[in-house]
Formats: sequence, C-alpha cells, structure tokens
Amino acid sequence: MNGRFFPSNWRPARQEIAFAQAAGFQAMQFAVRDEELREDKLGDPFAVAAELLAEAKLHAVLEILVRIDETGRTLAGLTPLAILEASLPAITVLPCQRVHWHLAASRPLDTTVAALEELLYPQLNAGVALARQHGFHLGLEHNEPDLLLFGTPAQCAAALAAAPGLHFVWDLNHTTAAHWAGFLDLAPRMSMLHVSDTALPEVNYHLPLGQGSIDFATYFTELRQRGFTGPAILEIGGQPKSGGFGRDTDAALIDSKQRLAVILDQ
Repeated sequence: MNGRFFPSNWRPARQEIAFAQAAGFQAMQFAVRDEELREDKLGDPFAVAAELLAEAKLHAVLEILVRIDETGRTLAGLTPLAILEASLPAITVLPCQRVHWHLAASRPLDTTVAALEELLYPQLNAGVALARQHGFHLGLEHNEPDLLLFGTPAQCAAALAAAPGLHFVWDLNHTTAAHWAGFLDLAPRMSMLHVSDTALPEVNYHLPLGQGSIDFATYFTELRQRGFTGPAILEIGGQPKSGGFGRDTDAALIDSKQRLAVILDQ
C-alpha cells in the first residue's frame, strides 16, 4: 500500500504501519515530492519506523517524484540525483529495498522532450551506481502519455538501454490500450507495479479497484508468464480529474486488497 503521509490525509508512521499489518499488506510505499524523505514527514524517527516495519514484516519502498524544468532541475534548483543522495539516510535506515524516480515536467518545456530525457541519462546512471553502493534497486516510473516525459514504452526502453542497471516501475493506471503490449515487453526490467483503477480510455484516475475498467486479470496473467515477481503497490486515492483525492480510506484499501487477492488467485 501507498503510505498516506500527505497534508490532507496524514497520520504518524506508527499508526499507518499498524494498519498495514492488521490489513495483511506486505509492503509500504513512502513517497516524497521535490525533496528528500525527512523524519518530520513520518512523525517518527527513521529508526523507530524501521523497527516497526520489521516487526510487521513490511518491506519499505520509496517513490521520489521530481518535477523538473528543461534544465532537469526543480523550482528550487535541485536535481533528481541530489534529492536521491539527500534521501539516503531514510533509504538505508528504513531500509528501502526498492527506490524509484517519478520524473515529470514542472511546466511546459522550452526544449524537446527527447532532449530533456537524454540530458537525464547521466543522472540515471549515477543513480544506479549509488543504488549499487547502498544495496537497493533504483527504478524509473513512466507518466501517462499526455505528460510527455517518459510517457511511452519506446521512451522508457531508451532510458533503460542508456542506463543498463536501471529498473522500471509500471503504473497500470497510467497505461493506454495502445501502450499495453509495449510496457509488457519491459517486464524483464520491472522492479515494481503501481496498481489502481481508471475509467479507460481515460488514464491516471487512481481509483479504488472495481471503480474503473482495467482488466487486471489479463495484466497479471501476462506478467506472471513473463516472470515478474515484484511487489504491487496499491496507489489509490483519486486525482482531480476523477473527482478529487480522499478515496484512499482504510475501507477502500482493504477492499482493493481483497479484490486484488481474488484476481491473483484466479
């Protein structure tokens, strides 16, 4: 499950971990936006959260959303690599076995998308080297096509080719019908899935399972046949275009998890 450490939906890490354990989850995603993960965002020291995660037998993963301009920097002037480096205390203490960048444009780009993606390739390789040094897997999450940056299977395949040790995070609710097969071809490089529903052909709604139209059974059958065995993170909650946030309630997470279990048992 995606940990709910947002200003509009927040509770201390100890309570979120207790809920995840009671509901039978196996992993918790921590997430940050344009900055490193800090203890004050969790309400507990990293060491305390790490102990509780271990007791609950929960694996920690980290998403680093970085909104960048045409120079590859945030509005505060930070690079994705700088934010990854600043997040190392959290990554190593929790510990986070899988970390990924979710890179998106912070404003309309003055340069071509391809040029910006190529500008980021050295950082992807530097991030992979950092991950190897500190014992975690580094991945790259794609965007929905309208967001342009790393929005298609071809763009993501090019990034993976440019950074051989980089992994791929597939968000099913970002994926159009036209891109489904292309992303499946990246299964050998996948480290993790993001799972939520959407009202296809619209994407990126982040609905609880059953409130959209994704054929999850087909997705998971194909992934199993291609050997994928990584975690699937429920990332429900809703985007403004689907009616807004606030759908990641305890009841919705439990219901979506149960639906996911039924699908996986088919």
